[in-house]
Amino acid sequence: MKIVVLMGGVSGERAVSLASGVQVARGLREAGHEVVAVDTSRGVLTPQEEARLLEAGVMGAGGAGDPGGKTPAPPPAGGVTHPGLLAEGRLP
Repeated sequence: MKIVVLMGGVSGERAVSLASGVQVARGLREAGHEVVAVDTSRGVLTPQEEARLLEAGVMGAGGAGDPGGKTPAPPPAGGVTHPGLLAEGRLP
């Protein structure tokens, strides 16, 4: 089945949306679906962009899907901080 996963956006919940969106996209692919991941404020994510989000620790609320079992610190008020992605201009 072809599925589009919408994530990101421009709200204060952007980091949470990206975190859960890339996890959902990965899970759907593992289940055999054809998935297009779309950041609603940037467009279609490449597989490399999705991988960078996962590697950067843009994860959900921790737990089994969180590498190392560590929950990432919440973003500062009014912004999202993922230094590598910010430096590359991938996140506002």
